[in-house]
Amino acid sequence: MTSDDRVDPFASLGQFKPKAVDAHSVADPAVIEKISADNGFPSREAQPVQPSPGKRARHKSAEPRVQLNIKVTQACHERFYTMAEERNVRLGDLLSAALDALVMVESSKTKT
Repeated sequence: MTSDDRVDPFASLGQFKPKAVDAHSVADPAVIEKISADNGFPSREAQPVQPSPGKRARHKSAEPRVQLNIKVTQACHERFYTMAEERNVRLGDLLSAALDALVMVESSKTKT
């Protein structure tokens, strides 16, 4: 079958024409806004995003960083983030300090 043998699926749509636009068919944008406000329809315009006050940036380190993905319980996750916020440190720095503390505890156990 060649491309000349193909049936044009839009050939029968030639009878449809767009309607003529008259001045009475176009609604005033101010009237539309008033009707939507009166009936409780919110605007679709994006609202400015407010940064959340509880979170702070955890980046801009002198050393290169790599991603570490681990699964933890919800309680462990909340505890870890709370500890980082209380100490005002990055998550990676808190993990590094925790690992250092674990090494110190284990080395003190082996000396006794």
